[in-house]
Amino acid sequence: MAPHLETVMRTFLFITIVLGSLMATYAEPLPIDPLWKSVSFRKTITASYGIDSRIEPRITEDEAFYLDQSAAQMSANDRTAAMKTLRESSLLSDSPAMLFSLATLEFEAEEEEESLKHFASAIEQFPNFRDAHRNLAVALIRTEEFEKAKEHLVRAIELGSREGLTSGLLGYCHARNGHHQAALDAYRLAMLTQPEERQWRIGEAQALQSLGRPREAASIYQSLIDDTPTEMVVWLTQADSWIALDEPLRAASNLELVHRTGALDASATLSLGHLYLQNQLPDLAFERYQAALAASEPVHFSRAVEALEMLVDSGEWERGNSLAALLENSDTYRREIESENADHEILSRLTRSRALLELETGEAEAGALRVEEWLRVEPLDGQALILLARFREDSGNREEAEMLLEQAARVPASAAAAHLAHGRLLVAEAEYTEAIRHLETAYELDPRESIGEYIKAVRELAP
Repeated sequence: MAPHLETVMRTFLFITIVLGSLMATYAEPLPIDPLWKSVSFRKTITASYGIDSRIEPRITEDEAFYLDQSAAQMSANDRTAAMKTLRESSLLSDSPAMLFSLATLEFEAEEEEESLKHFASAIEQFPNFRDAHRNLAVALIRTEEFEKAKEHLVRAIELGSREGLTSGLLGYCHARNGHHQAALDAYRLAMLTQPEERQWRIGEAQALQSLGRPREAASIYQSLIDDTPTEMVVWLTQADSWIALDEPLRAASNLELVHRTGALDASATLSLGHLYLQNQLPDLAFERYQAALAASEPVHFSRAVEALEMLVDSGEWERGNSLAALLENSDTYRREIESENADHEILSRLTRSRALLELETGEAEAGALRVEEWLRVEPLDGQALILLARFREDSGNREEAEMLLEQAARVPASAAAAHLAHGRLLVAEAEYTEAIRHLETAYELDPRESIGEYIKAVRELAP
């Protein structure tokens, strides 16, 4: 049986949404965590400062004594003693330089709350303390206070900071806010002094991707992959670029490689299945759907139903039946149907997919019965009413089919689809004038170009 017009349109829109969801998965700025381990970062954050009275406090002889002692203890890898020396000094509370040094040591020791407090105190006493602004921003980013961090990064740049860390972190904050051009500019400025820092190169690629320049982004990702092919997250983000460039098989190739390493989560594995199905590779698609359902942290129930719908809309009846059986034997399914808060919309989608499979595989009576039983639970499920009307139409019961479509048309969420289905039914009976009336109502409620073209074609048939 050929798919109806609305099924074809829904399949196209569904694939578009699925690919969009895959792109969104990796569109967020990547976590900055790897930066904390980089050598360039540690050198910048812990570097001693020179003498510039505009941006750094002058150090007295007494302050120098404690700072030197603390530095010697750090040279001996005794951070605890170094912090104790500064904390026990009577000079600490009035010394921006000592507060800054202590806060930096606390940051390294992951004592974020104390670190933030002491950086803020150093800046309060010496507002133009450039490195304190930068280091406070670093600490704020690690505690995910990005707006506050951005203020201090901007201030550090105003005070003359030109090193890559400040600009790169500013780029990251801009990316978090969706300011992609500003992020790109900041990342490129950072790479003037830290050209090999992977975080800035990844940030540049993501900014380009977000600005609609996926080919440039893909090229940067490729250079990163060439440098470190074992970093799976870059393969994933490059897949985003391939999708934007309408090269789904290249995206699938990236995702497949990550899947084979065991690093692809269940949701992305399901999306990989969608890519295979879109490109007429149903066997591979089904294998990935199975993997997503069998994962240690399986895909969410709604996404599993989504995979079943994809198989149904693609006319993969046998594989659809196999996936439905897997789904209905899963713990995820049992939890869903037994839950007091079960999502009836998702259960409706599952019911309709199962019924369509039965319709297409010669078990129309079983399919119709399935939908009837569901409508006893949800009598106002417009999509289910439309499907049951299709069963009745196929069995020659036109009167009941039209009655069901009229009921569905009174449900706002399904009114457009109901009028479209009613118009299609009347076209099949060569009742073009009445069909056009329903089709025009459908178009008013859902002004899609495809419906408008269908109306034009029907008008040409009308006497």
